[in-house]
Amino acid sequence: MSFEKPENFQPYTLSPEDAKAMRPLTEEERKELGVGEKIEKKSRPEMSVSRLSTVFQNPENLQEQTIEINLEEILKEQGQFYKNNLNLDINEINESAVREIWNRNYAEIQKEIETYGYDSILIIPNDLPEEEILNRDLVETMDEGAGKGKVAATYQGDNFKNDGKSFAGVKNTYSPKYRLVLTHSDQNIYKNTAANPFLKATLGKNIMGLTGLAPKEVQKRIDNGQELPVNFETEFKGQKIQIQAEGLSLEEYQVLQRMYFEKNKKHLDESGWSWLSKSFSGSRVVDSGWYPVGRQLAVLAYDPGDAAGYLGLRLSRSFS
Repeated sequence: MSFEKPENFQPYTLSPEDAKAMRPLTEEERKELGVGEKIEKKSRPEMSVSRLSTVFQNPENLQEQTIEINLEEILKEQGQFYKNNLNLDINEINESAVREIWNRNYAEIQKEIETYGYDSILIIPNDLPEEEILNRDLVETMDEGAGKGKVAATYQGDNFKNDGKSFAGVKNTYSPKYRLVLTHSDQNIYKNTAANPFLKATLGKNIMGLTGLAPKEVQKRIDNGQELPVNFETEFKGQKIQIQAEGLSLEEYQVLQRMYFEKNKKHLDESGWSWLSKSFSGSRVVDSGWYPVGRQLAVLAYDPGDAAGYLGLRLSRSFS
C-alpha cells in the first residue's frame, strides 16, 4: 500500500494564536516537503526455503542428529545424474515443478525428517525409463574400478523372471509424475547396529506385519496394484511408536542404488535384503539386495507371507 502526505499539512504550532494563523503551503513549500508525492514501499526480500535444517532424535539412544537438505544442490546434483546416466534433462520448467512440490510440502517434509530421520531425498522425474532400461543403464553399468571392472548382470529369481515376467511385468502402485521421495542413506539394515532404528524395526516382518492388513486385503491390493502402506507398532525404551510410512519401488531402489554407488563406491544391501513394497511381480512383492560374491544386484519376488531375519524394508515418504 502507498501513502500520500495530506494536502493541508502544516508544521506543529506552539499556541492557539499560532494555530489561528496557519496558512496554506506555497507551491515552493509543497515541492520541498514532497506533498502529494507517493512514498515508495520497500519490498522485503523473499525468504528462501530451499534449505532445510532440522534435528532428529534417535528414539533408540536419544542422541540428536542434525539433518540438512539443500534443494538447489539436490537439483544440480541429480539433474546432472539423470543427464549423464539416462540422457534425461530436468529443464527449467521441471525444476520449477520440483520447487513447487518442495515449497507446498515444506512443513510436512520437515516433520517427516524429525520423526523418522530421513536424511536423503530423491527427485523422480515423470519420464523415468522403465525398470528394464534402468537395470541396463544404471545398475549393470556400475564400474568397480581396476581389477574388477563392471558389475555382473543382474540376477533374477525364478518367481520374478518367470511367474512375474521379469522387469516388463512389474506393477507399481502409482502413476508416473514428478515426485520427491524421502528415504535413508544407510548402506545396510541387517547386521548394522548404527542403522536408523525405524529401519531395523522392519527386519523379520512379512507384508502383513509391515502393513497391519489382513492377508486377504494384502492379496487384493497386490492383484489390483494398490498401495501397501507401512503401518505397524514398535517400541523403544518402553515407549510404543506407530510407524506410518511407505516402502520404495523397484525403480526408486535402482536410482538410489546407483546414486549411492557414485557417492560411496559401495552398494546398498550388501548385507541383507529389502522389500520393495510399491512394486509387485505377479501375485508377489518385489525384493532386492546385493550379492557381493557374484558382484551383482539380485531382484526376487516373495509371497507376502514370507519373512526372514535378514529381510527388512527401506522406509520412504513421497510428495507430488
